[in-house]
Parts: sequence; structure tokens; C-alpha cells
Amino acid sequence: MRSSNIRMNLRHTRVLVIEDNPHSLEIISQILVGFGINQSQKCETMEDANLAVEKSQFDIILADGEMKGQDGFAFTRHVRADPGACNFTTPIIIVSGCPTRQKIIEARDSGASFVIAKPMVPGALLDRIIWIAKGDRDFVVADTYRGPDRRFRNMPLPEGVDERRAAALRMAQSPKRALSQDEIDSLF
Repeated sequence: MRSSNIRMNLRHTRVLVIEDNPHSLEIISQILVGFGINQSQKCETMEDANLAVEKSQFDIILADGEMKGQDGFAFTRHVRADPGACNFTTPIIIVSGCPTRQKIIEARDSGASFVIAKPMVPGALLDRIIWIAKGDRDFVVADTYRGPDRRFRNMPLPEGVDERRAAALRMAQSPKRALSQDEIDSLF
């Protein structure tokens, strides 16, 4: 999907941005303003973010994956813990400076919708926002998982067709190697 081919009014989109680096927080906020998003709330601590999700409903949450104490993965699990909470099904995008295969799996398993690598490419973020806005992924509530359906297709692979992520999974075998945005996307 290329965001340049799609027009979408994001003016009324409410976004929570959680980032402990003030410089990165400002960059992400300016990227959102560039998309026409005028309603973003910024949090530099997870304590502030936890209060924000209790008080307000958001359309999208962007959470830093590498914060001290509670990181974006733990925050995602916290948001997904209470089915009665107003942000229980809100799409959460983890932003990571070192998106290893293990972190991608942790984000997916915690209930995140996507992972975006830092430094963030605005087009990649816009593509994910459009995907979320246009998507119809079911939200799964099970004993061991709460989040967007990790399957994009529910049908078994046709005979003789290999798993689409097989090459990316083989390439990502080094657990400490940071992945490119394309490699991250192939794991979802």
C-alpha cells in the first residue's frame, strides 16, 4: 500500500504519543501535525500514559518500545488487560530503536497492531495509520492473547505454496540484529 495514493482526513484523529526522549517526542508530534492530526496528547512517562488511557479515549496509541521501567510492550499488555476500559481495542503501534525479531514477537504477542522502526520514516507511519483506518481485522479476546487478529487471512495455504514470511524468518534468525521496516512488516 502506498499512502501517497490515498487521501484521508485525519483532523479528528486522537493520538496518544508515549516517548521518554523529548526530542523524539517533538519529532513524532510534528510528523502527526504534517498528517493533519491536530489532537495528540504527549506523555514522557508511562505513569502519565497510564493516567491518559484511563481518562480519555484515543484512536491510535504510539508507544516507545524501549522506555525505562514499563516499556511499550508492558504498556500494551496493561491496556489490553481490562476489556471494560475505553482503550481496550485501540490500535497500538510500538516504536522501536532496535526492532529485533524477539521484540517484534513480543510486540505482536502483547497485542500491538504494528511495530515501526526508529528513526521513523513518516511514510511508514502514515501507511500503518491508513492500514488501521481501512482495516477490518477482528479483535481477539482469548485466555492467552488480547489484541488484533494476528492472521491477515484465515484460510490455509494452498498445496505447494510456501509461508510468505519464510525468507524473512530465516533472515531474522539473529536475535540481536535490528530489522529493517520491511523485515518487521513481514513478521506481522
